[in-house]
Amino acid sequence: MKTRTIILMLCIFCIAVLAAGCTSQPPVIATTVPTPVTTGTLSTTGTTEIRDTQSPSVTPTTVATTMTITSAPATSTVVPNPSPTEDKAHRIRIKAENFAFDLSRITVPASSQVIIEFENKDSAPHNVAFYTTPSLAATIYKGGIITGPRTITYIFTAPAVPGTYYFRCDVHPSMNGQFIVT
Repeated sequence: MKTRTIILMLCIFCIAVLAAGCTSQPPVIATTVPTPVTTGTLSTTGTTEIRDTQSPSVTPTTVATTMTITSAPATSTVVPNPSPTEDKAHRIRIKAENFAFDLSRITVPASSQVIIEFENKDSAPHNVAFYTTPSLAATIYKGGIITGPRTITYIFTAPAVPGTYYFRCDVHPSMNGQFIVT
């Protein structure tokens, strides 16, 4: 009986500590910023920036994490509070199905944060990569390759110079379109 009482008191103490910690912490916002991955790699890594929006004097902390890849169909979605940079972000949803993108043109403002929610509905591997020209002269951003059905989020900054650029699937180059920066 004495052991049960001690265990019960420890549990109550732990719950009280957790509850106190949950109520005194300011909200945090996590943004995944993936790094480019070479063709053929199925996993990607990135960094997560955690910002304390309540205390501007606190310096943002960056920690390493693994990019989130979710299987479709999703049963629930957690939507974080938008950070100040996400408020100015341009969010695009693009699907790959039957070896074709559902968009042939993506338009974003110059220097904007671009959030690509890419859904691969095929069982084949696909990605979305952004280049300065169809000749692939320079890479703007190269999203990680995923085999579907899955969804992945890519985040990058659009070029500062307005113009017509190019996007494609690196695995299937016939899947492509225009990336227009205004």
